[in-house]
Amino acid sequence: MTGSERPVGEDDLSALVDGRLPADRSDVVDAYLAAQPEVSARVQADRAIRAALRERLATKADEPIPARLRTAALLAEHRRIRNGRLLQALAACLVLLVGGAGGWFMRDIADRTLGMPARLAPLPQEALAAHRIYTVEAVHPVEVKADQETHLANWLSKRLGRRLAIPDLESVGFRLIGGRLLPAGRSDVAAQLMYGADDGSRLTLYVRCGEVGRWDLRVTRQGEFASATWATGGYGYALSGSLDPDRLMMVARAAHSEMTTGG
Repeated sequence: MTGSERPVGEDDLSALVDGRLPADRSDVVDAYLAAQPEVSARVQADRAIRAALRERLATKADEPIPARLRTAALLAEHRRIRNGRLLQALAACLVLLVGGAGGWFMRDIADRTLGMPARLAPLPQEALAAHRIYTVEAVHPVEVKADQETHLANWLSKRLGRRLAIPDLESVGFRLIGGRLLPAGRSDVAAQLMYGADDGSRLTLYVRCGEVGRWDLRVTRQGEFASATWATGGYGYALSGSLDPDRLMMVARAAHSEMTTGG
């Protein structure tokens, strides 16, 4: 099958966002995006976030890599060469420049209502962008693993400014992998908790402070991914994954119930 015959997939969209799309795939991907406005909107949002990240890190680019990170940088480069592919540009920046703190320097994306107040629309985009980046990581999907759950909860709670109850989702088929801290577009910080199922699928629960207003559970879909979001008490929550909407809502209700009674 030639490059022009192969169906458009996530690898093509990621390559387009990263500026690495082969010339023989350009027309095919352009035609696909023209026929898929939701996917096109997601790609544009990813491009905006990537551009914002590059701008935020511009001053860091010329700084020397700290000595404690040089070994990690060499290992990361070795993996890139061995696997025959480029590491995600954002993950590389995070590993080399902020020493495993992990982060996603997001800026506000153009508001879209998506069935909720316009000022809150970016929450699903931010959550899904972070989900797509970190769930594909095999070595560093999280900063703090599930075997340090108490430390993870205390650390994220301190940075968010409120006690964060980490939901136990094993009853609905997902076990905690761990979590990380992320900068957020409309506030100082956000937390991301990652869960995995026996079939290899992953979900992320994104918690962002600084929300205005309140809304109940609803689902926003972007291509193959969906995000179940809700907001209460000045915090927004987004459970994201590639599950069908009914199953995603079932898991989201479980998470919502635990965080409401436990938080």
